[in-house]
Amino acid sequence: MKLVYFYTILIISVCFLSGCVEKKIDPNSFKNPDKGALYELMVERCQAINKRDLSLFKSIYTKNSPELKWIEETGIPMWKNYRTTFKVSRVKKISIVGNDAAANFILSGQSGGNSFLKDVEVLYLKIGDLWKIESAGDR
Repeated sequence: MKLVYFYTILIISVCFLSGCVEKKIDPNSFKNPDKGALYELMVERCQAINKRDLSLFKSIYTKNSPELKWIEETGIPMWKNYRTTFKVSRVKKISIVGNDAAANFILSGQSGGNSFLKDVEVLYLKIGDLWKIESAGDR
């Protein structure tokens, strides 16, 4: 019986230490509320990819973003075809200068049964009081 408990605890520990347990990032933990807003936009972008929702992309991207056309014509069909999903695993860096910002995130994804990590850089613009994504891409 002790052996069963030992292996159960070992398996749980390995899962936790290897990242199988999702770590939540609290947007309120950012010292600057703008940084929390930028993080939330990245979470919404991941949700838009997971839902393949063009209207959600249009609400979080700037109107003139060149990336929206690619998302509509190539991105959404590709994500549907490979059943790709993403979530934010880690925030590496967020920098804000005036109405411009840049951030670097580590996203964990799944596609066609394979798990992977993406190092994604995002450019933001502040329009009025709202932040919008201008573009995003992996390194």
